[in-house]
Amino acid sequence: MKITILGIRHHGVGSSQNVVAMLKKIQPDIILVESPPELNAMTHLVGDKNLKPPVAVLCYDEALPQRAVFYPLAEYSPEWQAMLYANTHKIPVRMMDLPVAINWTIQNDERKTMNDELLMNEIPETIKDEIKIQNPQNEKDSSFIVHRSSLKLSPLAYFAEIGGYDNSESWWEDHFEHNFSESNTINSPEQHFEAVMLVMTELRKAGIPSALEKENVFREAYMGQIIRQAQREMFSNIVVVCGAWHAPALLNLDKNEKEHETIIKKLPKPKIKVGVTWIPWTNDRLWMSSGYGAGIMSPGWYGHLWKYPNDKGALWLSKVARLFREKKMDTSTAHVIEALRLTEALAGMRNLPRAGLFEMNEAVQSVMCMGDSVLMELVRKQLIVGSVIGKVPDNIPKLPIQTDFELQTRLLRIPQTAEQKTLELDLRKPLDLSRSIFLHRLIILKIEWGSTLIKRTKGTFKEIWKLKWKPEMLVNLIEKGIWGNTIEQAAGNLLIHDCAYDNVSLSFLSECIAQAIPAELFYAIEILLTKIEEVSVVSGDIQELMSAIIPLSDIGRYGNVRKTDLTHIYNILESLLTRVCIGLPNACYGLDEDTTQKMFELIRKVNEAVRMLDFGIWTFDKGVSEIQSPESNVQSPKSEMWFKTLSGISKTNGIHAIIKGCTTRLLFDAQIFSEEQTSTSFGFALSKGNEPKDAAGWLEGFLKGSGMILLYDNVLWHILNSWLEQLEQEAFVELLPILRRTFSKFEPSDRKKLGEKAKRGNSEITNTLNPEPHKINSFDNELAEMPLPLLAVLLGF
Repeated sequence: MKITILGIRHHGVGSSQNVVAMLKKIQPDIILVESPPELNAMTHLVGDKNLKPPVAVLCYDEALPQRAVFYPLAEYSPEWQAMLYANTHKIPVRMMDLPVAINWTIQNDERKTMNDELLMNEIPETIKDEIKIQNPQNEKDSSFIVHRSSLKLSPLAYFAEIGGYDNSESWWEDHFEHNFSESNTINSPEQHFEAVMLVMTELRKAGIPSALEKENVFREAYMGQIIRQAQREMFSNIVVVCGAWHAPALLNLDKNEKEHETIIKKLPKPKIKVGVTWIPWTNDRLWMSSGYGAGIMSPGWYGHLWKYPNDKGALWLSKVARLFREKKMDTSTAHVIEALRLTEALAGMRNLPRAGLFEMNEAVQSVMCMGDSVLMELVRKQLIVGSVIGKVPDNIPKLPIQTDFELQTRLLRIPQTAEQKTLELDLRKPLDLSRSIFLHRLIILKIEWGSTLIKRTKGTFKEIWKLKWKPEMLVNLIEKGIWGNTIEQAAGNLLIHDCAYDNVSLSFLSECIAQAIPAELFYAIEILLTKIEEVSVVSGDIQELMSAIIPLSDIGRYGNVRKTDLTHIYNILESLLTRVCIGLPNACYGLDEDTTQKMFELIRKVNEAVRMLDFGIWTFDKGVSEIQSPESNVQSPKSEMWFKTLSGISKTNGIHAIIKGCTTRLLFDAQIFSEEQTSTSFGFALSKGNEPKDAAGWLEGFLKGSGMILLYDNVLWHILNSWLEQLEQEAFVELLPILRRTFSKFEPSDRKKLGEKAKRGNSEITNTLNPEPHKINSFDNELAEMPLPLLAVLLGF
């Protein structure tokens, strides 16, 4: 029986080309590939027109879906080509690596052992060393592999150092991946694999270990058993495709049989049920630095080498030139020719069989980019890595939630792309509204395929989403399958579960409702509202009650387009606001600096919520919220209660000056305080008898974020300017540092305009403050209301 062992580098283009050539020459009757046996159920689809790489086999624990592992494959992966050859020629192909279930069981046992040692505070030095080795501080530093070679990271680093390379990947690339030639007798496929076997045999004879030495003992014993099983089944021409390091261990199987049997008996009996499916993969996830260990630093470049194996650089450099031209950069044919000559010269100087990517990049940067390294980032992103995404058939095994997800994406016409896309939604359109609902449900499930670029505010009906698909999102989707068979069920059940705890806060419950409203999870909303009522009754924390009001009031903006019944939320808001008004004065006493700042922000945000109530967003008609115009200067009972509370705080001693200044400003903005009252408050707060720190705090609370208002509100400007003019020189000098600190927080452009306005004095605002008598009360309310019906139609109200 003939056994041919082909040692490869995973995802190596040259390895893959040599594997295909050897398979054509040997014509085996079975192919064994280094991958877990769980993949056997999926290999028959390789070659299907609807399975287009890059793809990955996803293995996940059916009882614990968040435990998962990927096996990515590109078109140029040797494993993919071996499976493709087998399916095309209708011969068996089997996976022969250690099963995923056994691997996970071993990891569980090792984790339990390590936890026991940690509990006893006795961590062996060997484990500490392994932790340091497996978790380097700078994982993206490829030189770490070479300089730490003595710590079992890369046996090939020894040859790389001898050859003058700074990393083992480049050494392997030049010696084994760039020398493929099916007709050349010097670098024939047979000699390629003989050289690979020789290198790995010598490394193993020298006792140089790999980073996964302990795991490899089990893996290679299991591989040997699979090969023997194929022999016992009377296959006479067996080809084994495995990682180059394992190749020498799979020789002399008869001699190692007893040893392998002994090792396999030590393996645990797994009780884990592993689910397996194909998922689309992307080039940027094949990229080595993505963290998935796929071993491809330049998937776009490798794809080019696979498609054009005889290209010496002309086609690649033409692609770069075409990319630059698309970006409106002048790139001529002469640039391509000179860059090609430079790559050939560099390869000759470095004694390389052909120019590699490193030489191509140097030539492009020198000739086409004029030395500019910034432009190379464009080449890296668009060509070296690329934005290709794979495709999988619709009839592969899936969980119900996966099926629902794919159905929704097709119906809503939201493509899964590796490139970042911007999606602008008009919520008045049924399709866009459904898209918004779907994306909001995914966010609840922690599947952040889309994120909002601009949050919608009161009176708008648009959402702008930034979309970028990542393959690991499918793992999150499978994990959420325990909460329901559809996206809607899973999102609602997950929200309800997260809020079911006894110690859940009101603010968290409010945020959950704010998520559930745009996702239209109505059954979850009812449960969450009941929970809010229960928690609010027993809560005595005023800041928590205020934090709950903010997201609940913000929900009002969804009532306009989504036609959501918000009556229940309005009733809860009224109850919360009443309790806040009762407890807020006492809650403002004796606060430290940090707590004062937090209370200051909460008061401002609750005031915005109250103003929203006042401006009609919460006026209800038959349970559906609609915007209505309130009558001028009419306050609702709840807002009247709120402003009465603020008025009391502004006049109460013992409360921090920032809060008193803030409440005074809010009352002035609401026209509760007149100009005279506000001017009096200014005088008291900034009088000479007060501590400068208190005066600065009051002014900060009153003016915070008001640079633009001072520019356009002449009444407010007059109050401040008049107060400054009547200050004595000594008092002004004392307060000047405080004033400078307060105004320094405004935007530079605002400060400049304020200075110009101060230079012009009060003459230009006199007419504004003292209008002509015949113009007072001349506003025609009836005339102003005439356009409202047309505006309602145009805005979709």
